[in-house]
Amino acid sequence: MNYFLIFIQLLGGLGFFLLGMDQLSNGMKSLAGRQMRHVLEKFTATKGGGVLFGILLTVLFQSSSAASVVMVGFVDAALLSLGQTLSVMLGTGIGTTITAQLIAFKLGAYSLGFVGLGFLFKAFGKRRWSYSGQIVMALGILFYGMDLMSSGMEPLGSVERFTRWLVYLENPIWGIFAGTVFTALIQSSAAFIGIVMTLTATGLLSVADSLPLILGTNIGTTVTALLASVNSSIGGKRLAVANTLFRVAGVLIMVWLLGFWEHLTWSISGENASEGRFLANAHTIFNVFMTLVFLPFTGIIGFIVMKMVPESKKNKFHLNYLKPELIGSGEMMLPFLKKEVSDMGRLVLKMVEQSLVPFFDRESKVLDDLRANEKKVDNYREEINRFLVSMNEKMSVEQWSDDIYRFLHVVNELEQIADIVSVNMARQGDKWLNANIRFSREGAGELHDYQQRCVKQLARALQLLEDWEPEKAMKMKRKYRKYALMAYEMEMQHYKRLLAPSSQSVESSKVHIELLNLLRMVNSHATNIGRMVFMEEGAD
Repeated sequence: MNYFLIFIQLLGGLGFFLLGMDQLSNGMKSLAGRQMRHVLEKFTATKGGGVLFGILLTVLFQSSSAASVVMVGFVDAALLSLGQTLSVMLGTGIGTTITAQLIAFKLGAYSLGFVGLGFLFKAFGKRRWSYSGQIVMALGILFYGMDLMSSGMEPLGSVERFTRWLVYLENPIWGIFAGTVFTALIQSSAAFIGIVMTLTATGLLSVADSLPLILGTNIGTTVTALLASVNSSIGGKRLAVANTLFRVAGVLIMVWLLGFWEHLTWSISGENASEGRFLANAHTIFNVFMTLVFLPFTGIIGFIVMKMVPESKKNKFHLNYLKPELIGSGEMMLPFLKKEVSDMGRLVLKMVEQSLVPFFDRESKVLDDLRANEKKVDNYREEINRFLVSMNEKMSVEQWSDDIYRFLHVVNELEQIADIVSVNMARQGDKWLNANIRFSREGAGELHDYQQRCVKQLARALQLLEDWEPEKAMKMKRKYRKYALMAYEMEMQHYKRLLAPSSQSVESSKVHIELLNLLRMVNSHATNIGRMVFMEEGAD
């Protein structure tokens, strides 16, 4: 017996299976497109809705670990509490069983037909038909991989060393351990369940002995999430810990109910059900059972996990919502991109609010704060750009939404405002603090008045990112013209005071005019945000 060829066939079959799952995920996310994005933004906070949404996310991502990244974004964005998000996580467990139900259909003989048909739709179909073709082709690849693994394992029944090793799996503890380790190694519970289905279909393993392996897969999926959470946000760490608690507790309960679980599965599946269908149903029953048991206690468990994983005091900059695992999620990352840009905008708004403090209150510390915040703004721009460059490797720019480019333009405008405040205005602040000069009462009042109008204009621009109302964008356009005229009139008033007898404005004149011009530039960049958010025809 050529063990090398058997190994190659098993490894190749697993590779085809995982490739099929990856393509299935990409096709479903592309097909969902903007509709999924809107579902994300209008997500219901009820526990039942959370479970359903968790199922949907996992079907799209074909991975409960990847789906959990999206949930981390909800927690970090304060759109949902940790307790509310746990109901979504329970739903992801049920979502993983849908793939197992699919592969329980013995369609290996027709797999190449799926691939061929799917390719035709993908190659020659328009948009939605093309995405649908990708899904059909992915299913064919997945079924073909299952068929390869099945035929590759058949000769192992005559290998005494292998069958002797399988005897150990009759012990539930060893079965759970093996399921945990192998699932963690291949990072896919569906793929390992496919292997277990193949073992039972070829008679190498009984369905009763396969149940502990199913339990092990549910713990194995948490290993990947725990490892990934090491460098994750606090929300990611808490979700990973909560997921592990749920899965381990569920397994500890079910391991004492193995006989009842087997009997219930046969009752639902029917005595004539195939081994694959039995295992798929057993996997579904476990996850539904776990959801029903733990769903009422998500709030309590969320509170416990928050105590177990306290807030970290590290100050290293990182994006709060755009995680590396979201890179392949397509338009579903847009709500999280918007949250990052909004946070960046609030930081810039704070800088504009503080920009004249050194001139009015003569506080030098504010200049240090402005420069420190400008570095954070730069970090936002660099990290957002780095994320989008990485996303380009997974998703062609031709598939990018126009919203992505609009957000990039907003990021650029915000950075330019931050530079105006932290470089140009701060430089004037340094000179001001080293000189014994003051603005006239009228001049100070005009600068303060115009600064407040710039603050309001920037606040309007940031609000547009939330409600996307063209009427408000047009209002910004009108305000910009009004403020531009106001700046011109203030400049004329300043010159009149400057040329008046006994003027108090001579020494402060250069700084006054410079600040007025810089604030006018802030007003212009803020208005540009309103213009680009909508890109309305004729709205300059």
